[in-house]
Parts: sequence; structure tokens; C-alpha cells
Amino acid sequence: MKKITTFAATLPLVAALAACGPDSPTEETGDMLEERADALDEAGEERSDELEDMADEADSEAREDMLDERAEVVEDMGDEAADSVNEVADEME
Repeated sequence: MKKITTFAATLPLVAALAACGPDSPTEETGDMLEERADALDEAGEERSDELEDMADEADSEAREDMLDERAEVVEDMGDEAADSVNEVADEME
């Protein structure tokens, strides 16, 4: 019975998606840009995490502070790059 209820609940969503039809080439490009933005954001976060790990293992307080600051800058750069790409993607959709 639970499967029937779940299936029935998803029918309106399936119908709505089917009514939309395929994406236009512009929308597909926008989708690809959004994926690229996600990758940029993730790369920035990964590099920032690496720098924070290095900071945790730093041999001096000054080096730790420098690496932590660098980690913040790297993460901010990734966020800004992702935001810029997402803005372009939003305009295409």
C-alpha cells in the first residue's frame, strides 16, 4: 500500500516534468554552467580544507595564521567564481 501511495504522490511531479518538454540548447548550456559553478565551489572548499589542515600542523603560530588566512581567501575566491558562473547560468534559463 505504501508503494501505491508513494507512486500516486509522485504522479503530479512526473506530469509537470513531462509537460515541460526537453530543454532548449540555451537551457542546457545554463545547466552545464551550473555544474561548472558547483565544481568551482567544491574545488575552492577542498583547497581551503587542505590549507586549514596544514595550518593545524604548522610549526609556528605565525605560519598557522598565514595558512588560515590563505584558506579563507581561497574559499572566498571559489565562492565568488561560482557565483559569477551561476549568474550567467541564471540569465540563460
